[in-house]
Parts: sequence; structure tokens; C-alpha cells
Amino acid sequence: MKNKIRIAAVILCVAVIIFEAVNIVKDKRELDSALDEYDNIRSEYALLGAENNVEEKDGYPELKVDIEGLKKKNPDITAWIYMPCLDISYPVVKETEIDEYLHKTFDGKENYAGSLFEDVLSDEKFCGMHDMIFGHNMKDGSMFGKLKEIYSSKDIDLLKDNPYVYIYTEDSVYRYEAFAYEITNAGSEAYSEVTNADEYDAFINRVLSSDQWGLKKEISFDERPSILSLSTCSGFAGSKKRFVIHTYKEGQKEIR
Repeated sequence: MKNKIRIAAVILCVAVIIFEAVNIVKDKRELDSALDEYDNIRSEYALLGAENNVEEKDGYPELKVDIEGLKKKNPDITAWIYMPCLDISYPVVKETEIDEYLHKTFDGKENYAGSLFEDVLSDEKFCGMHDMIFGHNMKDGSMFGKLKEIYSSKDIDLLKDNPYVYIYTEDSVYRYEAFAYEITNAGSEAYSEVTNADEYDAFINRVLSSDQWGLKKEISFDERPSILSLSTCSGFAGSKKRFVIHTYKEGQKEIR
């Protein structure tokens, strides 16, 4: 009887190991597929400056994005996001139903890497009082996986010298400046819908009181500039913890 139990235990362990190995291989294939897809999209639709470097002109990166061409591939696209300090560069889509792009790539393939997406409440033209972009915290640093470097870096403040996020739409490039970040919970007030002046003021007060950056920038929100929040998971897989960077629109350049 003891031998039978030992054999059953060994068989169970072997089955678990095989199951985990198969999942690891599957995840690796999916990740490689997503990386290839987004690399191809960048090379075809997001043209860099001279010598493949994103040079700056008048305070804006010389990154030419073919939004019109991207719309032919996926009409849900709203913009291209570029964050220089972390070299984050991806198309952004807007979901029409909750979690539509959580595990769907820009090309519409089922993949756990998903897409960078605006939620259903955000403004597709990035002119809302509070818009949000979500993305997975991938271990290899793809998607929004690099955002964790903002709070995990011990020796350098990555946002201090280059706190900008650029949003390329069909007509304009918007420049956002980071002013706060926080580790919070899924569904917290960090994700509040903001539709009027009173809600805006309350939201800003809440963000500043929850700020974990501590840079204490002197910023006036009297004119209520658009807020853009970038959100990803934080901590172990399945955790309800979220890392959110809050930025405000401080510049705009028309695309000609």
C-alpha cells in the first residue's frame, strides 16, 4: 500500500512538472509573438529621427507616427504613446467593452501580453479631465513592464530629469508631465471618473495627498489641465496592487 502511495505521488509530481513546463513554453511562444508584432508595427508605422534616434525639436521628439495607416489595421486605435525615460513606445487602442484588450494584441490576436488601452470612460481624443491608459506589467519589461523601474530604482530618479509622456494623435502631439505616482489597489479612487470642476479639484487633492514620489512640484491646476494616468499591476501575479503614474497635459503641438 505504501509503495502504491509513493508511486501515485511520483506520478502526480511528474504530471505537475509537465503541466508547468507546457505552460512555460506556451507563455514564451505568446510573448515572442507579441514582441515580434509590436516590433514590426514600430518599424512600419513609427518612424524615428536621424540614425534611428528619437531626436527632439522644439521640446518634442521627432517621432512620426502613421495613425491613418494604423487605423486601417485596427480602427480602435486612438494614439501612439512614447515615454522617453523608459523607452516605452506603443500604439494605444480604446476598448469598447471592459477588458476587451486585456489579452488581445493590436492585431487582434489572443495573447496574454495584450495591448496598451484606454478604458471605456476615457476620451479617445485625450481631452478628458481624467483619461487612463492600462497595460500589463510584463516580466521582460515589454508593455508597461518598465514602469516598475520608476519606484524600484534605488540610485536614480528616472522621472526627475525626464518626466514627460508624449501622446501622438492624428492631429496633435500632447506633452504630459508626471507630477505624482502611487501604489494603490484595483478600483481605488486613483481611477475616478472626473466630469466636472468639483470632481477635478477633489481628484487632484486626493492624488497629491496619496503621492509617493515626494518631489513636490510647484504646479498650478487652476486651469484644470487634462490628467492622464498610466496604470499597471504591482507585486506578485494575481495581486490587487496597482502602480499608477499621474501626469498633466502641459503642452501641445499640431501635426502638419
